[in-house]
Amino acid sequence: MLMAIGTVLMVGSISAGLAATATSSLQNRTTLEQVRNREYAADAAIEDAIVIVRGAQYTCASLPTSFLRESSLNGFAIRVDWSNACTQVLADDAQTVYDQRNVIFTTCPDTGVTCIGAPNVIIRAQVNFDPASGPVTETHIQSWSVNR
Repeated sequence: MLMAIGTVLMVGSISAGLAATATSSLQNRTTLEQVRNREYAADAAIEDAIVIVRGAQYTCASLPTSFLRESSLNGFAIRVDWSNACTQVLADDAQTVYDQRNVIFTTCPDTGVTCIGAPNVIIRAQVNFDPASGPVTETHIQSWSVNR
């Protein structure tokens, strides 16, 4: 009789522990899925903005200092702001100075407020478009950071 009660208690304890673990895992999965979908939406929006800047053939002088791109993917409204971060650099010959066409892209949930300097930034990327004028032949990702 004691053996049967002990077995029932042990099986009950194990079942309760497994049920708690399963419930916790399901709740965590839902949260992680939302975070992942938001990051994927921000990533796609920033990639789209890079394509727009690449195809527009901006020079450092003509690149807008700020630009808004709105996107809605995976059920998330994402805002992409970009800013001109052009600099002048010295070429390898140490005599030629040329513009380095850099753009900083920032994504955040679209709340109608700029992403630049916002506390809820999802992705921030700095991209170099080469050459400094004319059609872009190369694009270099200089930095890409994801905030959770």
